[in-house]
Amino acid sequence: MEEELLREKIINLATYHKGKSYEHGMHGPLSFDCAGFVWYVYDELLHINLYKDGYGRSTTTMMMTSNYGKITLFDENILNKDLSLIRQGDILFFHRQSLKEKEPSHNNKYPGHCGIYLGNNKFIHCTKKNNVHVTDLEEDEYWQKKLVASKDVISNYYK
Repeated sequence: MEEELLREKIINLATYHKGKSYEHGMHGPLSFDCAGFVWYVYDELLHINLYKDGYGRSTTTMMMTSNYGKITLFDENILNKDLSLIRQGDILFFHRQSLKEKEPSHNNKYPGHCGIYLGNNKFIHCTKKNNVHVTDLEEDEYWQKKLVASKDVISNYYK
């Protein structure tokens, strides 16, 4: 399967699950948490375990630190991040934020949330509040501020 077709399949599978419910620790297909949602899509299409060889205490951190894919880190102090570096189907990672904080905590070394980039500044992810849904990074300053990294697993898959 060629790379662009695979990216399209990832987008199609991810958006197919739009509206599915959030449940902590779930990997689908009936309900998901954020990392479980991303893991499920990649496992279904590429048959790889994105947690394998990763480290950390959370599945999101394990996914970010795993050997699969090339990571791109974003400057955490810049509001307008260069989204042109992200391709459809890439995994996005976001800083953790406690309920007491008004701003994302950049003291956290590893991310606490993830999603899949759809293109046109939009990504799909699963949250407790909105289940599996699409967010526009240009319109949502909260998520844009939290964006810390992207990971291109698909290009690496073909090497």
